[in-house]
Amino acid sequence: MSGSDEKGPRQVELIGPVAGVITYVIAAGLILTGPVVALTASPADALCPGIITFPIGIALAVQTYEWRGTERRFQAVGLPATAEITAVRIRQGGESPDVAELRVRISGPGVDPFKAVCEVPSLSPRPQVGDRLRVVVDPSDNSFAIGYDHLFEPD
Repeated sequence: MSGSDEKGPRQVELIGPVAGVITYVIAAGLILTGPVVALTASPADALCPGIITFPIGIALAVQTYEWRGTERRFQAVGLPATAEITAVRIRQGGESPDVAELRVRISGPGVDPFKAVCEVPSLSPRPQVGDRLRVVVDPSDNSFAIGYDHLFEPD
């Protein structure tokens, strides 16, 4: 959902420091699979796993770096706001969880109201028109993250 070349409001993904460390460890494991297999078996046996897992590990490390950078930016400049759901469409996930595609109107103190489209897991209870979600907004570009309670001040 995030991309730096998108114009207008956009939903961003964030992960906290613990999830970041875990994701970096997984990425390192994927990157090192080929060389580790080569040490324990023949280099020919390591070629296939290395070719498959190396680019996946690099991509995961780069994505994690972006998620963590965005989370740090939201820690510094993010403002709490409310997203009121104006439309809901449930996309069936089959074997994976369903996804709720939402149209929302975001507003809050220090945030100029704006409309946006976003996605959230369609858990129980399913999101409905009129529901309100807590969001954090970067007012400089109207990027927002949904449901990251650790970025809100304690009540």
